[in-house]
Amino acid sequence: MLQSIHDKAKGILGIIIVVFIGLVFALWGIGDYLTGAPEKFAAKVDDIQISQSQFDQALAQQRQRLQQQFEGELPEGEAFEQRLKQQVLEQLITQRVLQKMVVEQGYRVPDQVLAQQIKSMEAFQQNGAFSNDAYQAIIGSQGMSVKEFENLFRSDLAIQQLQDAVMQSSIVGKAELQILNRIQNQSRQVNYLLFADDHYMDQVEVTDEEIQDYFAANQQAFMNPETVRVAYVEITEDDLLKDIPLDEDALQRLYDDYVASQSGKEQRKARHILIELPADASAEKQQAKESEAAALLKQLRQGASFDQLASEHSDDPGSANKGGDLGWISRGMMLPEFEQAMYALDKGELSALVKTSFGYHIIRVDEIQAEKVDSFADKKAELTEMLQARALEDQFYERSELMATTAYENDRSLQEVADVLGVKIKTSERFSRDEGQGIAANEAVRKAAFDTVVLDEGRNSDIIEVAPYHAVVLRIETHTEATAKQLDEVKSSIAMRLRLEKAAEKARGAAQAALAELESGASIAALQTPAELVELDALQRTSRSVDIGLLREVFSMPKPVGEQPVYSVVRLADGTALIQLVSVNEPPEMTNEQLQQLVQQYQNAQASQDMSAVLGHLKSKVDIVRAENL
Repeated sequence: MLQSIHDKAKGILGIIIVVFIGLVFALWGIGDYLTGAPEKFAAKVDDIQISQSQFDQALAQQRQRLQQQFEGELPEGEAFEQRLKQQVLEQLITQRVLQKMVVEQGYRVPDQVLAQQIKSMEAFQQNGAFSNDAYQAIIGSQGMSVKEFENLFRSDLAIQQLQDAVMQSSIVGKAELQILNRIQNQSRQVNYLLFADDHYMDQVEVTDEEIQDYFAANQQAFMNPETVRVAYVEITEDDLLKDIPLDEDALQRLYDDYVASQSGKEQRKARHILIELPADASAEKQQAKESEAAALLKQLRQGASFDQLASEHSDDPGSANKGGDLGWISRGMMLPEFEQAMYALDKGELSALVKTSFGYHIIRVDEIQAEKVDSFADKKAELTEMLQARALEDQFYERSELMATTAYENDRSLQEVADVLGVKIKTSERFSRDEGQGIAANEAVRKAAFDTVVLDEGRNSDIIEVAPYHAVVLRIETHTEATAKQLDEVKSSIAMRLRLEKAAEKARGAAQAALAELESGASIAALQTPAELVELDALQRTSRSVDIGLLREVFSMPKPVGEQPVYSVVRLADGTALIQLVSVNEPPEMTNEQLQQLVQQYQNAQASQDMSAVLGHLKSKVDIVRAENL
């Protein structure tokens, strides 16, 4: 029976049981019925809570699915774990938001539709027909009543109605796609001449008078910026780590937790014999079934073949014909009583009789696949880092609070702050509002230094967290107002700027002169210019081999009429280009098959965008609170 459930929980049922129950059931899990005390929540959608236990269930389900999908090869580390947690939490929040929407909008699933959907599931069928016994057994194996499952499935179908209503409303016209195809896949035959600025640099001169005039007209562009030098005290990660002692007992506890977590990932390959016991069995019937199972266990302990006895006597049709083989099993896949007994066995060992809601089981573990457990010595460096990271956070919080309080209470001096923290006062190099070195490379530090309270009133700054476990308090030591630069300081840069402008103007003039010759009937190949002719037979919009400015101009030019080329002059980063557009080549019309594929592609993309927009709107209408630490 259990193997049958395991084998059939695929396809449609896999979606319902693994995904739907893994996420949706996590929203309404039975924990609320078993424990009356309130618990920490992972998130809230208006007044609806997603409890910590519901989140943990969903996270475990998602991790198990990923392990099965990638054969146990999952990334390790805090970054992956945090991304996984965020994804699961957002899925749960989305489910809550959608559920709230369907209730408010009156989406309903009639009983006959619900029944039809359930009866069509392959997992609930035997010999091609719906089996009520299989239905109840499979639902029961998930720890749910039939009513609970049907209520959850009804809710899921209602949500699906909403999603279908949004996604199926996306329409993409075939005529528009043909036009889009012609635009996107069009190519153009182009020739162009690039009149490079560099070629004309030796042909231009700049006079002292021009430099002086430019300097006078652009005085604000040539200023020494306002600068400050600050005194500061800081808390750094390295200093904090020096004060954190190594706690060997805490290290051992961390290692014990690590060992326990690795054992939780262990998989076991097992067999079982099931002697089925109906839920309403009489005491006599129960005794008879227990005796039957006990007799089989006795034969096994005397050396009888497990495979043979399972094939002949097991009431689980899914595993009996395979000698009771259940395949590989991870924690959480079986009923608690079954799992507890199985994980208590060594390889090759038989269990005592195990009673579950299905009946009496005899279990044998054939293989054990355990996660590798590193030794304490191999793990010590990593655990030490973890322990220090926890202590570091506490230390940083305490010392930064002390720093902030002392700096505020003694806001005219840093000496008291330095004395309390046991550090030295440091001094920065000069820096401006926009640029600095050392501690002033941090924008928050520069912003704090030029704050009115610090700059004008001479007070200490607020505490500034410049990096994780790195905080600073500063005050102004010296302040220099902005001053005008002298002409000699900027003369060479002004001269270069003016030469570049003149060279660019000459390049533009040469391109315009060449354009006039072309419009008079000359051939572009026959022009006598310093520019090299570049010929491109099939330039496309997606080309990355030419300047983006040139590409943009080429595809904005009108199509040639007849055999008369079209010309354009465009300024580029390093010169001026004279473009000759010879022809425009249209792609062939798409076949019906190609067109249908493109329609489907764009419809899917549009539908996803529409659904994302709807979800964004729905989420904006509710108050979502996420727990800070999950």
